[in-house]
Amino acid sequence: MERDEVEPVDERLAALVDAIMPLSADLDLPEVLSRIVSGACELVGARYGALGVLGPDARHLAGFYTHGLTPEEAAAIGAPPAGHGVLGLLLTDPRPLRLDDLTLHARSVGFPANHPLMRSLLGAPIRIRDKIFGNIYVAEKRGGGPFTTEDESLLVSLASAAGSALDNARLLAQSEVRQRWSAATSRLVQSLLESDSDEPSVALMATQVRELSGAVVSAVAFVDPAGRLEVRAIDRRPGAPLPASGEPSGAILAGSEWDELLASRQPILHVPGGAVDSRARPAEEARAVLGLDECTAVALVPLGTGPRGNGVLITGWEEEDESTAQEALPAQTAYAVQAGVAVLAAQAHADRGRVALLEERERIAREMHDHVIQQLFATGLSLQSAVPLAQHPVVRARLSQAVDDLDGAIRQIRQAIFELHHQDPGENLRAVLRAIAESYAVSLGFVPEVTVARGLGPLPDQLRADVVAVVREGLANVARHARAGAAQVAVSPAAVGGGGLMVRVTDDGIGLDAEDARSGLVNLRCRALAHRGSLEIGRGVAGGAELKWRVPTYARS
Repeated sequence: MERDEVEPVDERLAALVDAIMPLSADLDLPEVLSRIVSGACELVGARYGALGVLGPDARHLAGFYTHGLTPEEAAAIGAPPAGHGVLGLLLTDPRPLRLDDLTLHARSVGFPANHPLMRSLLGAPIRIRDKIFGNIYVAEKRGGGPFTTEDESLLVSLASAAGSALDNARLLAQSEVRQRWSAATSRLVQSLLESDSDEPSVALMATQVRELSGAVVSAVAFVDPAGRLEVRAIDRRPGAPLPASGEPSGAILAGSEWDELLASRQPILHVPGGAVDSRARPAEEARAVLGLDECTAVALVPLGTGPRGNGVLITGWEEEDESTAQEALPAQTAYAVQAGVAVLAAQAHADRGRVALLEERERIAREMHDHVIQQLFATGLSLQSAVPLAQHPVVRARLSQAVDDLDGAIRQIRQAIFELHHQDPGENLRAVLRAIAESYAVSLGFVPEVTVARGLGPLPDQLRADVVAVVREGLANVARHARAGAAQVAVSPAAVGGGGLMVRVTDDGIGLDAEDARSGLVNLRCRALAHRGSLEIGRGVAGGAELKWRVPTYARS
C-alpha cells in the first residue's frame, strides 16, 4: 500500500474516534442523540442527518432528531416522518442502506412541502443489546457524488459505538428516574397517612404521574362502592386546553373493557395507528373523556395488587412524545403498584382508627344511656311525685318546670346517643351524604341527587356535623312537605369570600310554608349563626323550595 493511501485511512479512523469520544462525555440521552447525528454528518461529509427512534410497536418512528436544518426550516416542513417510504426500509430490514439516488427507489414517496431535495442516502441501524433502538440516516454527500463503501463502514462503526453510549445514557437516566419515582412514592405515602381525607393525596398522585411521565395530562380513577371507575383527580400541564365540556372530574368509566383491564392487571400503552380491539377501547374512551387528540399516546395502568385493581392511572402525551410515553411506562407501572398498596394501607390504617373511635363512641353512648339518663329519669320521677306535696303555687310551678327541663335534657341526650351510633366522622363526606339521601328513597319515592364539589378538603369536625345535619333536615322537610318528584343536594365553596361553604337543598315540589320554616328550621339557623353564617329559605329558580345554608369562612382541618 502506498503512503498516500494510508494517510487518508488514518485520517478517517481518527475522525471516527473523534466522533465517538464525545458520546461518552455526556450521558444526557437527548444530547447523546443529537451528538450522534452531528458526528455522523461530520464523519462521512454529509449535509443532512437524522436519527429515528423506534416506537413501541417497532413498526414506525416515535422520535426524530435532525442535523443540518434550521429550526425555521424544520417548522416549515411540519411533522417528522413516521417511517414510511425509503426510511421504512431500515424498519422492516435493519441492515445498512446506501442509495445513490433515493428519489429513484421503488419505495420513494416524495418529499413534503418545504423539504430540501435529497438524493444520496446512507443509513444504518442502532442496536442496544441486540435490540433495534433506532436508525441513523445521512443524506447529500458534500461536494456531490454518492456515499462510498468506506462511508458505510464508518457509519456502521459509529452506530455500533452509539449503541453502547445510548445504553449507558439510558441506564443512568433510568436510575435517576427510579430515584424520582421512589421519592414521589414516599411523599404520597406520607400524604396518605397524614391527611384526614384521601382527596389531597389523590390529587398529588395525578400531579406526580403527569410531571414524572412528561405527559400533558394525567387522571386517577378509583373503583366506587358500585364497582364503577370514577375519575377522582385530573392534572394538566399549565396552558393545556380543556375539553369543550369542561374538566371531567367525577366522570364514570364503565363497561366490560374496563373490568377486563382491572382484572388483567396489565398496563396498556395505546399509540396512534395501534390495533383497535377490546384492550384498545378503554384508551379511546380515555382520550375522549380527557379531551385528547386521537393522535396521542395514552397509557392505562391499573393500581394496586391482588386479583383486581382498585383503580387506574390514565396518562396522555402530546403527539410527538410517543417515545417519552414508552420510556415512562415501566416506572409508572411500578409506581402504580406501590401507590395502590399505599392507598389500601392508608385505608386500613384509617379503618383501624375509625373502629377505635366508634368503639369509644359506643362506650360513651352506653354510659350515657345506662347511667346518666337513668339518673336524670329517676330524679325527674322524684320531683314529679313531689309536685302534689308542694303547697305554694310558685314551688309547684318550679317543680313542674324542672321536670320538663329534665325531660328535655333526656331527649337531647338521646339525640346525642343516636348521633354517636349513626354518624361516622371518618367516612368520606360524599359517601355520608349519599347514604342519607338513599335513606329517604322510600319516603320520597326517589333518591335525591348529591354533589360535593372537589377541592373543599377535609372539614372541621363541628362544621362537618353541621353539614350532615343541614342535609338531613333539608331532605326531611322535602319528604314532609314538598310532594316533589326530584331533589338535589349540593355542597360547594361559597360564591363570595375566599374560604366559605354553601349547602343547597332544592326540590321541584310545591314549596315550603313560612310557618313550617319558622318552626322546623330554627336549629339549622342556630347552627349557621354559630359559624357567623346564614340560612335562607325560598322558592327555587325552577319552582319548589330552595334551602341555602352558608358559612362565610372556616379553618380547614
